[in-house]
Amino acid sequence: MTAFAGGGQRAVMRIFMTTVILVVGGCGVAPSASDEVVGPGGVSETVPPDFEMAVGATDVPPELLFAIARAETGLQMVTGEVEFEGQDPAHGLMGLRGFDLELAADLAGLDPELVKTDRDANLAAAAALLAAIAEEMQIDTSDINAWAPVVARYSGIEGDEGMREYVHREVYAALAEGIEVEGYALPGQSNIAPDYPAPLIDTQRGRDAGSIWTPSPNKNSRGGRTPEYVIIHTCEGSYSGCWSWLSNSASGVSAHYVVNDSGSEVRALVDEDDRAWHISADYACSRNDSVDCGNNGTSMNTLSVGIEHAGYSSQSSWSSGLIQRSAELTCGITERNGIPRDAYHIIGHGQMQPWNRSDPGPNWPWSTYLSKVQEACGDGGTTPTPSGSSVVIDSNNTANATSQYYVDVSDNWWGSASTPGYWNTGYWVAPTAAVSDAAEFWFFSNAGGCYDVDAHWSSGSNRAPNATFIGWNASGTEVGRASVDQRSNGNRWNALGNWNFSSGWNQVLLSRWTASGSYVIADAVRVTPAACN
Repeated sequence: MTAFAGGGQRAVMRIFMTTVILVVGGCGVAPSASDEVVGPGGVSETVPPDFEMAVGATDVPPELLFAIARAETGLQMVTGEVEFEGQDPAHGLMGLRGFDLELAADLAGLDPELVKTDRDANLAAAAALLAAIAEEMQIDTSDINAWAPVVARYSGIEGDEGMREYVHREVYAALAEGIEVEGYALPGQSNIAPDYPAPLIDTQRGRDAGSIWTPSPNKNSRGGRTPEYVIIHTCEGSYSGCWSWLSNSASGVSAHYVVNDSGSEVRALVDEDDRAWHISADYACSRNDSVDCGNNGTSMNTLSVGIEHAGYSSQSSWSSGLIQRSAELTCGITERNGIPRDAYHIIGHGQMQPWNRSDPGPNWPWSTYLSKVQEACGDGGTTPTPSGSSVVIDSNNTANATSQYYVDVSDNWWGSASTPGYWNTGYWVAPTAAVSDAAEFWFFSNAGGCYDVDAHWSSGSNRAPNATFIGWNASGTEVGRASVDQRSNGNRWNALGNWNFSSGWNQVLLSRWTASGSYVIADAVRVTPAACN
């Protein structure tokens, strides 16, 4: 739950509801859903069964619980951290935090510590809280649109406009558009018209032409300094809750920009010429590879532009849309302020404030992100791959140590770790369909030549029996292809072929284009310089 409400707790939640709702008896809920729950080739057009079980005998619509989880955490189990002082960290699929977590656990008859870490308990507690709010409000629980005020209260957002955005553009937008997660595809609903005031129409733009200007009073002068760094943050919560709190005078914090979880919207809160209050640290070159030591002791707020991103430092993956839009935003910031586009001047919050912050977290795709910033600004130049050794192009770009290799997928792919046997931390997954929407494994070769190419995946009964990998050289010429059966041979490297790549950027694509009804898994690709066969 997005409790962007400062140090105080929401007054309405101090009013304990008269009816304690036990969603389930004790902790006995259904096992967590995974992609293996569905039969071979099947996609359930419903919510996962643990969402159905979590609502129990209450009137909470399981699809509403599903949509809130989508808005709060992107359907990932998170262990939130404090991003803004005075706010409790969020936990689990439903983003429960602080007083609301305690209350939800009490209503469901569960241990609060279990609610923080156990998926089923987290869902059950959130359902109990929603049901209790609905009873207090006396809504028509049979009408999905009548739940909108309950959703607004659940959000924990104090500002009216933030609540409106959360209800209309996050939770109910997900219900209208549909929600897909591995093995389950909830179709969009045509009857969505939330019974709640609509957001205002946004027209005024910030310095970044594509951003919505929502000015924050929490700022002051840079004292004549020009920004020298871009700081990457995570909100540790939802988009609407984040920008709403940062624009609230009571919060005492701000940032220059907030990017939503798909990259489709950016809020501009403080002009780049002004000093936003987004990081509680002075510059120390010892934390930045001894670069710019003359700035030691100067407040990072004075020296930087801060970008918050909807999401959590503990999440396992980031949408390609968010990464792309943020990279474009950062490109503009660096151009306007003369900031070098490198890893010493585009840095994470946790790097400069490591004693109590870790955002944007271990799975932020730094190599891809910096490459996209440079690409957006038209920068040239690459770093060649090392010769004579294997390179693993992982689905987690954090593991791709340099800008010489990376993976790129569209928003139609989602991160998962449901089935064991994957390389590193997880994999990308997408349903098969007659579409040109491949997962792209890129690597740069200095001289070109032949490479042995292998692929790694986690196998499962609903995988594609004929997933096709295709090699393309830097000239856009196909150099090899191989169709594999991803239902078997998981948790191992599988040979695709010996392919002759050219100097420059080459790629190995994993195509989704095959008969519908199954999934393809983009886990990792390995390329090893070899003699030509």
